[in-house]
Amino acid sequence: MPNKKRSTCLSAPKREGFTELYGSESDGAFLFGVVGAVVGNFIVPGVGGAVVGGILGASIGASEEENNKVAKIPVFYSFHFNNDVMRVQQVRNIGSIEGNPPTSPNEWETLKRSGDTAVKRWIDNNMKYKRCVVVLIGAETHSREWVRYEIKKAWEDGKALLGVHIHNLKCPRGGTSKKGRNPFDEFTFEDGRMLSSVVPTYDPSPTDAYNDIRLNIANLIQHAIKNKSN
Repeated sequence: MPNKKRSTCLSAPKREGFTELYGSESDGAFLFGVVGAVVGNFIVPGVGGAVVGGILGASIGASEEENNKVAKIPVFYSFHFNNDVMRVQQVRNIGSIEGNPPTSPNEWETLKRSGDTAVKRWIDNNMKYKRCVVVLIGAETHSREWVRYEIKKAWEDGKALLGVHIHNLKCPRGGTSKKGRNPFDEFTFEDGRMLSSVVPTYDPSPTDAYNDIRLNIANLIQHAIKNKSN
């Protein structure tokens, strides 16, 4: 059944379009490549050793540089707590991103009982210094009141937004779930376009969703920050 709260109107985007998803700087990879080539040539003298060492060094450098950069980027996770908290914990366990601290079910219920003002204050405080709001999309995420609030606030505060579908992460309680609607379709601009036209979402491989997210989430977040439209 269509959600009656659909199409919340937002201020117009300041820029349009996306650039390449996985573009990144390569200075660190180049330095490691040079060092690797020298070491490789020392171990196995000749062009072969230098080439192999260079390739290995560049790979290590690119990975190291990526981890160092992303570890400094604080993000806020927005999600449907009751349905997806166990799936979200898997994303937190990846460990390469600095996210908002996890909240236990008891803490969340206590917070909700404190009233809307208390929940908004908690969200506002935890989102304050984050550069990107990552919406982890489950089966019913698009319909959740507080996810809507977090998306709207992120847009109005000029923070980057990114959606990642997590329905294919296995929850210990219920396994995988059905794919949910894009929550950015619930917001429109004055010209009628949806927020999803300027905010990227990522749908990982259904056969290995965890590793797909683990290997790509760093680049996805950097892409969202670099190319945000608000």
